[in-house]
Amino acid sequence: MSRLFDVIKRSGNGLFEGKNRVRVILLLVAAVLIVAVAGRFFIGVYDGYARSIQNEIDMKMIRYNALSRLMAEAEKYRDEHSTLVRFRSEFLDAGLIQASTPALAEAQLQNMINELAQQSNLNVLSLRMLPRTQEGEITNLRIGINCRGEIGAIKEFLQRASNHEKFLFVDQIQIQILNQRERRYFNFNAQLVAWTSS
Repeated sequence: MSRLFDVIKRSGNGLFEGKNRVRVILLLVAAVLIVAVAGRFFIGVYDGYARSIQNEIDMKMIRYNALSRLMAEAEKYRDEHSTLVRFRSEFLDAGLIQASTPALAEAQLQNMINELAQQSNLNVLSLRMLPRTQEGEITNLRIGINCRGEIGAIKEFLQRASNHEKFLFVDQIQIQILNQRERRYFNFNAQLVAWTSS
């Protein structure tokens, strides 16, 4: 632009005559093109910025609408929460071994397995607690049992375990014949799992 003004000053009255005239026209066209390109660039930048702000506003509106729907149904969710809490206390907690520590829960589990074996006429040879695992608030108690008995007694033990009021699951099982001549008694090895929240 400063060049343009210099040319205009130098040319004086002969501004639009001959070579000066062509030069001035070319400079004016170049200046107009520069202004047009710069204007288009800044308009593009502004449009991109405006679009990004509009997208952000749209996303916030979608989130606001979703939260508004949740707030409108707050009473329903409160009712569902209280139902789930009641379900946990009445059903889940009733199926867990209740004890103040995991060690006491393991002692209760051993007593429970001994009692089931006695009721089923199984001869318990050994019980051993296996490593505990934690899943959130629940502790998995694992116990290994080695015993001997008739197949009917083993079947009755498994039925009593699966129907027990506490959650008791048979994880692994192995049944072997004591000897080939005496097929009445079997060795029975199993791993059982129970839950506690202690």
